[in-house]
Amino acid sequence: MINNLKILAAPVQGITDRHWRNAHNEIFGGVNGYYSPFMRIERGEMRKRDLADVNPASNTVSHFTPQVLACQPQDAVKMVGTLKEMGYNEIDINLGCPFPPIALHHKGSGLLQYPAEVEAMLNALASIEGISYSVKMRLGWDNPGQWRLILPLMEVINPLHITIHPRTGRQQYKGELDLDGFSAILKECHYPLVYNGGVKTLDDIDKINEQFPEVKAVMIGRGLIEDPAMLCPEKALAANYREFHSRLLAAYESQLNGGEHQLLTKMKSLWDYFLPTAPRKALKAIKKATSMAKYNTAVSELFLSL
Repeated sequence: MINNLKILAAPVQGITDRHWRNAHNEIFGGVNGYYSPFMRIERGEMRKRDLADVNPASNTVSHFTPQVLACQPQDAVKMVGTLKEMGYNEIDINLGCPFPPIALHHKGSGLLQYPAEVEAMLNALASIEGISYSVKMRLGWDNPGQWRLILPLMEVINPLHITIHPRTGRQQYKGELDLDGFSAILKECHYPLVYNGGVKTLDDIDKINEQFPEVKAVMIGRGLIEDPAMLCPEKALAANYREFHSRLLAAYESQLNGGEHQLLTKMKSLWDYFLPTAPRKALKAIKKATSMAKYNTAVSELFLSL
């Protein structure tokens, strides 16, 4: 907790899985709650890798919340019902994913332009006993005022909190953060609000705390992936970064069965975010590696340079 703000780790698809969450919690810490990348229905069923990722036995962090993404009420109900059977009583609803392949199918932030569909889904979820919900959303899909029609619909689920990323879905992660839009929601929302977006340093957290003292929590995504020690600068040691990477490499080597190419692709995806301020030459060598032997050599050289 920083300046009396709770710190939540945002879900990032393809990165913040159980291996990342567990390793981050044990090596760096500083986070009060972790969220899974969104779960979804494919061909009428929940994806096996999603179920494996949220298996309670495989998640050792202190507070963990699975997240679901859907547009059809029956899909949302199916996922929440399965998670309830697994022992979960708190679930996050994704109304924020900005990526067109998701949003253009009335999911994530794309659903925000269809209040009737949001209402139908929330009504269906509210009928499930014993489950508390939180929501992660944007200001809208293509209009930063679309939240005004969505916010009143939340009453049926009485959310624990609503996380707001102050951009539209169409912006994805580009353009200025609409802090005036966030302030407008803050004035009208009687549910606890969590701020999310553009938080890369402890100074950024201080600025949010100063500008929006009513906010009780900040959710951080890319900032924590880029520097897992962001919240605990005293742990920003080469040995810790190396251990973090080693933990992930061992986990994926054990989990993936697609051979060296699959493992190499998976590990390179981490470096799309991880330690962007490391020497450019070292990062380039990692991205150009054509085998795990070359990859491991490039990674060792990078950590030696820190």
